[in-house]
Amino acid sequence: MSNPILQLKDAFISQGDNLVLSNVNVEINKGEFVYLIGKTGSGKSSFMKVLYADLPLKEGEGTIVNYNLNTLKEKDIPFLRRKIGI
Repeated sequence: MSNPILQLKDAFISQGDNLVLSNVNVEINKGEFVYLIGKTGSGKSSFMKVLYADLPLKEGEGTIVNYNLNTLKEKDIPFLRRKIGI
């Protein structure tokens, strides 16, 4: 089987010093269609910001379209964003 399009393992997502989401585990494979829903303030935007590297992934492991979110370099961010349509 191929690599997942998106994979987060034991991710902790923070905005500044504020922990927004903890122990996030998600895997999305090619061809899957996923909705992200939740109440205001539940962390949807913070989750998305990690995926397009607007927020760093400080704890846990993450990859999206074969980019490692833990080791992503600043110069590679525009290429990641282009690849995911941001």
